[in-house]
Amino acid sequence: MGNVGGGQNGHLFRIVPDYIDRKKQPGFSPIPAPTFKDWIVTILQLKHIWASPNLVWSLIALGLYFMFPYDLSEGSTAHGAPLSWKFFAERLPLWMVVTFGYNAFWHITLYGLGWAERFFIQNRKYNWDKVIHNLFWNASGVVIWTAFENVFTYLWATGRLPYLSDAVAFGSTGGLLRFCVGLVLVPAWRDIHFYFAHRLLHFKPLFTQVHSLHHRNSDIEPFSGLTMHPVEHLYYYSCILPSLLCFASPFHFLWNGVHLLLSPGASHSGWEDHFQADGFHYMHHRYFECNYAGSFAGFLDVMFDTFMPNFKAEDGKAKPRDDSKSTLKGIPSTEFVVYLLASAACVGLWAYTAIGVARGTVNVMPLIAYLLSILCGFGPVLVACVFTCLQRGVSALLEPFHEKPLYQSFFHILIGTLFCSFPISMSAYLSLVSP
Repeated sequence: MGNVGGGQNGHLFRIVPDYIDRKKQPGFSPIPAPTFKDWIVTILQLKHIWASPNLVWSLIALGLYFMFPYDLSEGSTAHGAPLSWKFFAERLPLWMVVTFGYNAFWHITLYGLGWAERFFIQNRKYNWDKVIHNLFWNASGVVIWTAFENVFTYLWATGRLPYLSDAVAFGSTGGLLRFCVGLVLVPAWRDIHFYFAHRLLHFKPLFTQVHSLHHRNSDIEPFSGLTMHPVEHLYYYSCILPSLLCFASPFHFLWNGVHLLLSPGASHSGWEDHFQADGFHYMHHRYFECNYAGSFAGFLDVMFDTFMPNFKAEDGKAKPRDDSKSTLKGIPSTEFVVYLLASAACVGLWAYTAIGVARGTVNVMPLIAYLLSILCGFGPVLVACVFTCLQRGVSALLEPFHEKPLYQSFFHILIGTLFCSFPISMSAYLSLVSP
């Protein structure tokens, strides 16, 4: 039990996994290739909960769920509309405090107090421009998560989406079993979803317009984890699909959200020697086209030949990419603004209509509800594809995976799109139809 929560014999800092050779520079110790067998065994033994950072995040989720419970009663802010200023006033401060407090802990302890010592880039210079840039997009991400929470609590409160109530979950053996199984499976689903969603974001249309913002941080720090374009946040949070398809507890939704908001912080720390460090993902920010999964589901990278175990040797030193630019200097390009506005319009048409439906001022025909929902979930992808075709031609759509077998590229596009766009469209549609 010495590695409870991902620590080592009670220590949380200046610790490294067994495979790391402390005589080598950080990043140069080869990571053992993850296997599907190890992934399954870890889940069956529940080690992915008690012997990993998931223990910390799950305890935070349980605390938030019981200390700040959802009010789904008639007349509550959740019952009013899928997007409500009153709901945001209640929940947004909570998520801001939790998310910024957690990331600030890692930023201060590592960069201010020096609790770790093995950083991936030697003699790095602290960059305030980068941190300010990241703080802004973190705040954007928390706002978008609160919108997701508003939509789902509205669906539950109005009877549009069935759920496992606390009375059933804690009042029957079957309900408690379902509650516990969901707690155990959320992290496993998170990693599977992350791989395919992340893979989709690296196809040329979405990488250029969306995911490149996240990759401005090639030398990452804790606030860079949640630094994403609003469209990426939209698809990143689509991991809540099980709450749409399964008879799940609101806790499972919240637990998913806590994982989405908090897990990127320490995995993007830029350091190798603390209990939530993730050298596996650091390779992705260094070399881009590798290690798309989280370290727990890294077998997927091995399976699809995108696994990179350690830094490439360059004159014996690790060198940052030449395009490591993360500042707020200058103004956004016209292309950035046009794409952002076009994507916002795809979602905004649904939002305007859904609020009208909730207030009883708008009636929506089934066909219009379908079209608005599809536009909300799939529109940002289609708009990005149009931008790419106009600028570089149809052949650029498959970059940078055009050298991979064509069936593999289409497979990842299909699965990634279904994982990302379908949950958005489904939740949007439910908000437009009568319960």
